[in-house]
Amino acid sequence: MLTSVAVLRDGGFMLTFLAATVLVVVVTAAVVVKLWARRHVPDSGWFIDSTRAAGALTVIGTMFSVLLAFTIFYALQNYQRARDGGSMEAISVTELHNVADVLEGHAGTRLHGDLICYSRAVVHDEWPAMARGESSTVVQGWVDTMVADFEGLNPTSAKQEAAYSQWFDQQAQRRDGRRARAAEAAPSVPMPLWVVLGIGATAILSYMCVQADRREGPIVQAVPIAFVSALVTSALLVVAFLDSPYDDWSGSIQPEQMRVTLHLIDDGHDAPCDANGTPT
Repeated sequence: MLTSVAVLRDGGFMLTFLAATVLVVVVTAAVVVKLWARRHVPDSGWFIDSTRAAGALTVIGTMFSVLLAFTIFYALQNYQRARDGGSMEAISVTELHNVADVLEGHAGTRLHGDLICYSRAVVHDEWPAMARGESSTVVQGWVDTMVADFEGLNPTSAKQEAAYSQWFDQQAQRRDGRRARAAEAAPSVPMPLWVVLGIGATAILSYMCVQADRREGPIVQAVPIAFVSALVTSALLVVAFLDSPYDDWSGSIQPEQMRVTLHLIDDGHDAPCDANGTPT
C-alpha cells in the first residue's frame, strides 16, 4: 500500500510539474510575441482608433470570462459530486458491516467477507480504472456476490428483521454513492466547449499582441500580457483538473474515505479475496 501511495504522489507531482511547465511556456511565448510585435509595429500603431480597438478587446474578454466562469462552476459541481459520492459510499459500507453483525450465522459471515473484498477492490482496482475513464468488473462482481449471499438470509428475530430492512436502505446509498463517483470518471466538459474556450483564449492573447505600441517601454508592454496569459492559462488548467478528478493531479480525489472504512471493517473476518480485492 505504501508503494502505491508513493506512486500516486509521484504521478501527482509529475502532472503538477507539467501544468506549471505549460503555464511558463504560454506566458513566455505571449511575452515574446508581444515584444516582437512591438519592434515591427508602425510608430502610430496598427489601429487608427485605439479606443475602438480597446472596446473590442473588452467585449471579447467579457464573453470569454463569462463562458469560463460557467465552465469552472459546472466542472466544480461535478468534482464535488464525485467527492460526495465516494464519501457516501464509504459510510454506507461501514453501516452495512454493522448490519451484518446483527445478521448472525454463516450468511452474515459471508457478507462481512464480501464487504471487505468490495472495499479492497474499490481502493486498488476501481480507482485506477476511473482514472482511465472506466469502471471495475471486480467491484461489480462483489456487488453481485453480496446480492446472492443476502438472498440466502432468513431472519429469525425482530432484531434481525429490522437489520434486514436496514440493509436495503444502506445498499441503496452505497449504490447511489458509487454511481455518483463513477459518473465523473469520464470527462464532463464536452469537446466543443473546449474548442470555444481555446478560441477565446487565443483571440484575447492575439488581440493584445496586435495592440503593441513601440512608444511604450518593453516592460510596460510585457507585464499586462504576462498577467493575462497567466490568468487565462491557469483558469483552463483548473478546468482540466476539475474535469478529471481521478487523474494523478496533486489534490485529485483519492479513496481516503474507503481506506478508513476498510481499516474499520477489516477486523479479522475471513475474506475470499487477496489484498487487492481479487477473488481467490
